[in-house]
Amino acid sequence: MNNEKKECTITWFIENYSYCWHENGVALISPEFTADCLKDTSWFLRIYPRGCGDGNKSFISLGLHRSTSDDGPEEFPIKYEMSFLSADGSTLRSKEWGATFTRGEGYGPLQIIRMDDILLRKKADYIPQDNLSVRCKLWTGEGDVQQIKQIVARTRIGIEGISFLHVTENFSSLVPNQKKTNQIRSASKKGLVVSSSLYFTDGSCCEGKIMIEITPTAAKQILSKCKLSLIDGSGKEIECGKADNRFDATRKDIQKLPLSLTRQAVLNRKSEYLPDDKLTLLCTCTFSTGVEYEKIESTVNTIPIVASNQINGNGQNKDIFNTTEKLSACSSALDDLKEIYSDQFFTDVELKTKTKSFPAHKILLCARSPVFKAMMTNDMKEKKSNSIQVDDLEDDIVQQLLLFLYSDSLENLQWQSAIKLYYAADKYAVEKLKMICSAFLVDNVTPSFVSELLLLADAHNDSNLKIAVEDFILQHEKQVYGSDEWESLIETNPKLVSKTMLLIHKRKI
Repeated sequence: MNNEKKECTITWFIENYSYCWHENGVALISPEFTADCLKDTSWFLRIYPRGCGDGNKSFISLGLHRSTSDDGPEEFPIKYEMSFLSADGSTLRSKEWGATFTRGEGYGPLQIIRMDDILLRKKADYIPQDNLSVRCKLWTGEGDVQQIKQIVARTRIGIEGISFLHVTENFSSLVPNQKKTNQIRSASKKGLVVSSSLYFTDGSCCEGKIMIEITPTAAKQILSKCKLSLIDGSGKEIECGKADNRFDATRKDIQKLPLSLTRQAVLNRKSEYLPDDKLTLLCTCTFSTGVEYEKIESTVNTIPIVASNQINGNGQNKDIFNTTEKLSACSSALDDLKEIYSDQFFTDVELKTKTKSFPAHKILLCARSPVFKAMMTNDMKEKKSNSIQVDDLEDDIVQQLLLFLYSDSLENLQWQSAIKLYYAADKYAVEKLKMICSAFLVDNVTPSFVSELLLLADAHNDSNLKIAVEDFILQHEKQVYGSDEWESLIETNPKLVSKTMLLIHKRKI
């Protein structure tokens, strides 16, 4: 028993991952954790968003470290596995090691995955909604697992967006390198203060390159994205510069940016670009503001079935007339229905996607969905063909929908699958499934996800879900309004954004 296998797994969620400000060699550190099977040792994970050394700038590095001060043994041998996870919890990339750790010691690969894979080429897989999921499984001993501890940790990178007008009066009379500076203060509690300066440089033929410098007053606030637009006399926006350093291996400094328009080009169209000799620029910026939140969110201790049997059973013949135990061993009606669905006994209708057919039973579809019942009992094409077209649903969503209809349960519900199942549940009036998906989405919404949830509530005219979204925005205004997703929503659905912000404003009054 001294060498029985015990496991501890930590899953670390990093929100707004692309806004990690870290230079090469600088790590983001997880919350510290421990477990009984780790014999009073304490641990944390380190991720190096831009590599842990000069030779690894194109790679994201991940390592396991032991705390400098804990009550465990001086040396502690352990095996561990590092993994990057997809949104549904499946493993995208994984490596396994074994090492003996002393206090303050850490191990890990220098090159585990290329930056481009996570941030560009496979962004949708690795950082859906800009959230990175990392898992580390540690274990001691061999054989069957006797004890498992599962830990969930979360770190949120703070972001703040700010838009402002930089107005330069008497533009045509400016001399080279003469700076016109404004100072802007955000409405957030943290009080983001930005200094904005405009000037033009000496140039051949008096062209003159126009420069803008946008500098936050706090060193920990890093300018990550910036878009510059000239506002002409008619109010039209003319894009004249943008930068985004989130995907750079070396994170370029973008505080000083040239406009695509030179001084002479502006002067040549003075009547359009310089009403009253004023140059007006709209600056839309997003700043990374450091770690905003970090916490161990949950810890679950479980005993695997094999261990439970060894502890409780031990081959003893207990009361053979124990009715409760016997009943618990019998299958339920839902279990039997699920088995009928799995074995496809006596199916008489098919649900057809673009690529696959799913056999089912008319009577069960009618019992669970009034929409399916209408199709099967009225003079409709579905009744005549014994076929229901569901071209707007993906194969795995149809499979999960049918599983719920037969068993009243869901397996491995994730954000995107909950969005799609909510749509299916609303379409076919499966109210219980709709409520489960809605509750899951509200419980798991983040500032990055809230725009998508608002669109869903609006599209389905779900007033309760809208209220839940408004409540979340009220509590996280800064993070929501500073997110890329909210910025995109402003561009694609300004009417919805305006209506939502008006409702939120009225609730404040």
